[in-house]
Order: sequence, then C-alpha cells, then structure tokens
Amino acid sequence: MLTFDRQKVLGKGGFATVYEGVWGKTKVAVKRFLIGDAASNEQEEKALKMLDHTNVIKLFHVEKDQDFKSFALELCDASLDKLFLQESDPKKYSGPMPPNAKVLLQLAKGLEYIHEMGLVHRDIKPENVLISLNSTTQQVVMKWADFGFSKQVNERGTFTMSGVKGTLDYFAPELLKLLDDDSSTENEVQKRGTVKSDIFAEGLVFGYFISEGRIGNQA
Repeated sequence: MLTFDRQKVLGKGGFATVYEGVWGKTKVAVKRFLIGDAASNEQEEKALKMLDHTNVIKLFHVEKDQDFKSFALELCDASLDKLFLQESDPKKYSGPMPPNAKVLLQLAKGLEYIHEMGLVHRDIKPENVLISLNSTTQQVVMKWADFGFSKQVNERGTFTMSGVKGTLDYFAPELLKLLDDDSSTENEVQKRGTVKSDIFAEGLVFGYFISEGRIGNQA
C-alpha cells in the first residue's frame, strides 16, 4: 500500500505535487496527479515503464482512486538547482558530489539511453536532474526525472509537434523559432521536433552546473 505525508512536500508543479511517502517498506517520492490531467500523467507513466537505467528515475508502483493517480518513485535527496542555493537556505543540498566530469558523464549516459529507447524528454533543465545519495557508501548518482512532456520519436529521432513544450530558458534555437513562426503557418506536418533540442538543453544544464548556477539559462 502506498502512503504519504502531506506535510512533507518535495515539489509542486502545474500538474502534480510530490510528497515523501512509503510503499511497503520502501521510502519513496509520491507524485500525485488529478485524474483530469490524464494526458500528462499517462505519457509519463508510459515513458517510465519503458525506462530502466541507473541515471533515470525509477517508477516502482502506480495507484489511483476516484480523483487522483499516484506514482511511487525512487526517492532522491535534491534536484540540481538546490546545490547552488544560499548556505542559509534550508532547501540547499550540502551533501557530497562526484567530480564534475563524472556528473556530466552520468547525465550524458542517461539522456543517451532515453533517446536510444525512442523517447524525447522535452523538459531538460536543472530542476529535472535529481541527486541520489547512498547514505551508506556515500556514492552519488545523477538521475533524469519528470517525463510528463516526453514523446516517442521515429527511427530518425524526430516527432510531430503538438505544440512547443518545456521551459523557455532551456529552449533550443529551433524551438524559439517555432514560437516566433507559429502564426505564419498552419501546416502541422512541417512542425517536426527532434532529440537534438534535448541535447542543446543538456548543454545549458552542463554550463549551469560547471558555473555553479551562474550560467545556463542565460547562455
């Protein structure tokens, strides 16, 4: 049975709230969606059930009732943006981190795997990079999370756009151009997305991390 503590909110977005909880004897992150927000949570559920990689958040279990669907997800310690908060901020992550090169390699391997599995993430940003610390070994693993905007791609790594999704600060140039041109054409066939937009955004995340939060969305 999946339970959670409403007082322990780990995060909140437009479609879901994440709480600390327990599934069986395992501590988990419980992501709760309103049933009415079906498109986002169904796509995320489908994506997470496809994925099994060290550098991708793991889905353990799904439950639903009359109003909500809940995911039991791997519980991590923080998101990447929490690493660079002020020392006085209680949300700051102050635990150990691997060398910079290992952090970047883990993220690169995770995103490469996502693309190899025929998915494009479409919301690559520091808030969707999670830090998982093994308290016994002190080993840290970086994990990609939040697949609500993900879509399946064809063998060429492209997909038909159903609107530009994601976070504006991490949009690739081709997505910004689509936003600028969206009133100039009604031909949806021409609006093709590509996994390359994920890779551009990943580069911004790398810059954000290497610069200790000073650059990335300003690049």
